[in-house]
Amino acid sequence: MGILINLDLAATIDPLDGILIDVARRIQVPKTKHEEAAEHFMGLCAHVDRKGSPLEGKVLESYPSGSFSIAAAIYSHVRSMQHDVDVVIEVGFSIGTDPEWMLNQLYKAVKGDPGSRYYDYKVARNSRCVTVAYPDGVTVDLMPVARIPGGPERSGVLFHHNPKWDEKYAKEVNPKAFTLHFNARIKSSDVFASRYRTRRLLSDGLLQERAETQPMPDHVPIEEKSPRLVAIQLLKRFRDIQFRGRQGRCPPSVVIAAMALDAGEMSDSLTDELIAIATHMQREIEQAERNLTTLVVANPAHPADIFSDRWPENRSAQRLWRDDLVRLVRNLRTLRGRDWDPQQLKNILKELFGETPADRAFEDHYRGQGTLSKQNMLGIARSGAVRSALAAPALAGMTVPSRANTDMGGFLDDPVD
Repeated sequence: MGILINLDLAATIDPLDGILIDVARRIQVPKTKHEEAAEHFMGLCAHVDRKGSPLEGKVLESYPSGSFSIAAAIYSHVRSMQHDVDVVIEVGFSIGTDPEWMLNQLYKAVKGDPGSRYYDYKVARNSRCVTVAYPDGVTVDLMPVARIPGGPERSGVLFHHNPKWDEKYAKEVNPKAFTLHFNARIKSSDVFASRYRTRRLLSDGLLQERAETQPMPDHVPIEEKSPRLVAIQLLKRFRDIQFRGRQGRCPPSVVIAAMALDAGEMSDSLTDELIAIATHMQREIEQAERNLTTLVVANPAHPADIFSDRWPENRSAQRLWRDDLVRLVRNLRTLRGRDWDPQQLKNILKELFGETPADRAFEDHYRGQGTLSKQNMLGIARSGAVRSALAAPALAGMTVPSRANTDMGGFLDDPVD
């Protein structure tokens, strides 16, 4: 059955919001990859607690943490569709357990003996977790945590041991409390959902009705996410691009997520949300600079859990990220404030979000302009609508390739990000 795109809604989507929606859909972890992550998670947890494991009978509970727990996971490498999964392994050991011993036991439990399930995988013992790298490039970080007797609900200590720096200590944490706190405060937006669906129809050039794929439990499709949550994902992608090839740590995802909660009232505009989060982080760093200190970000649901304990490691590190944020906001305001030259648009998108999402978003945008043109939309005056001057120079003599759809409504990526 034929279906016309909602032209009135299409005409009210801010062009830059549309572009950012197109970028965001390229970095989403789709349903199939979410299901694979769940399989990795379940398999590893069962393996760690298997009969004969050094941790047999000592695993109290295991649960995803980090970006997967708040629906903010993104591809770390878009073209190869690689992503990371964080898992908390609550263990029945004293909080005074030697961190080196604890991490070694978890490593042995995962690696196993020759011939066991994960023996031939790349398994690494890090300072706070054990990392399993799957053949497809997906990594799972398992973090052992011991509960604090009589402490706040779900509070515990993680074990840190870095022999290179002669560091050994236990750190109070409560990742479950943060997950619950964050998810209770980030709500979906019906306006954003409508804009996303309309944008997808435009950029895919669809004129036929297409069934929506129902997500598996706990998987959240992008149109059901809050614009603030999607803005967090875009900021993480921006961070990943800026820190490629740099020495030192990058701002942790949990720091970005926690600070985003304090970035003011939420709006339905993805551009406004991204600018608000980046500006808030920039101002907080500048305040720390005025005080001649480093930024401190605590778990809002458990203040003893300091998210920023390893970044920024010094004031130079926080100034570097502040300058990145200033550049991000400046570029977004540049794009919002004028009609774009197509090459300028493409260059800025690559600088901010990397080549693959930028190229796809660029193609999506002008494909959408072609779809609107077919439905007699170009040239119609608007307030916040698509600019006819924007589409003309790119569509003339420009061929936008057709690509195979993936399960996330996106396109299959090339081999290298």
